[in-house]
Amino acid sequence: MAKRDQRRQELINATISVVAAHGYSETTVSRVAKEAGLSLGLMHFYFKSKDHLFEETLRHLSEEYDLVWQAAIREFDGSAPRRLIGMIYAFFDRKVFSHERLAVWFAFWADAKLRDRFRRDVVKTEQRYSRAIMQTVREISAETKLDKAHGDLIATSLISMIDGFWLQFMINPQAATRNRAISSCLSFLRLTLPDLAAVWDAEAKSIAQKRPRKKISAAA
Repeated sequence: MAKRDQRRQELINATISVVAAHGYSETTVSRVAKEAGLSLGLMHFYFKSKDHLFEETLRHLSEEYDLVWQAAIREFDGSAPRRLIGMIYAFFDRKVFSHERLAVWFAFWADAKLRDRFRRDVVKTEQRYSRAIMQTVREISAETKLDKAHGDLIATSLISMIDGFWLQFMINPQAATRNRAISSCLSFLRLTLPDLAAVWDAEAKSIAQKRPRKKISAAA
């Protein structure tokens, strides 16, 4: 990584840490510079304002998540049910399902001025992943002879469930585990799409046997 890119990344990482610790309103360029161990002058060289810095931080998180999403889709390549499992894993990957990163997303959604300022890019990101889940569940519904309205209700409920786990982890990170979130989503699919119970059960068994049931710390 070039020195310039490295410095920019250090400042973005520092922004994530400062927002998680102090909230967006108390995040200042001087605090970010101090967290990154850089001078305020150097900070202004890379980012002209707090808005510019936060915009680039949101863009970085979106790109980071997209890499995780694509990797999960490749890992679970194949049938629509497997792709859906990959999507669920992506939402709870340790690279994105962390207290600091969620703090930035929730800071955005909680601040009306931020939503107005950065709505287009962030909403576009949210809609892309929700649409992917919806389309995949529709494909599964067609394969299992389930009517479209029922399938759409399952997809909407699953998306809301995922959002709920993100919020739960944000409120009480010490009590949350990614495996619990994933297992709960798979249990929901088993109940609502019982024709594919064997698929959901096999992955749930894989979680229990192969994936560490590690509690995620607030600093993860």
